[in-house]
Amino acid sequence: MESIFCVDIPIQMISCTDTDGKITPMRFRFRDNTGELITINIDKILSTDQDRNRMGINFSCAATLYGTQKKISLRYSYTAHEWRMSRLYA
Repeated sequence: MESIFCVDIPIQMISCTDTDGKITPMRFRFRDNTGELITINIDKILSTDQDRNRMGINFSCAATLYGTQKKISLRYSYTAHEWRMSRLYA
């Protein structure tokens, strides 16, 4: 899959954390190049990957954007307590 949007931008995330500490991203939003606030509902989590140094967790997700199914890479940083979108695939 070719990345069409490969930047590290901050996002506002709605996630669920269970009693064991497992994080499940559900919905997020960000500002596009025009300043418009875009909201994305996560349809499916394809994979999760814990950093080797346990500083964060990476999520590969499927979501619908502008009526088209996309693969999106998200990252949560434990130390900074922030979510970022790292890639959006075609």
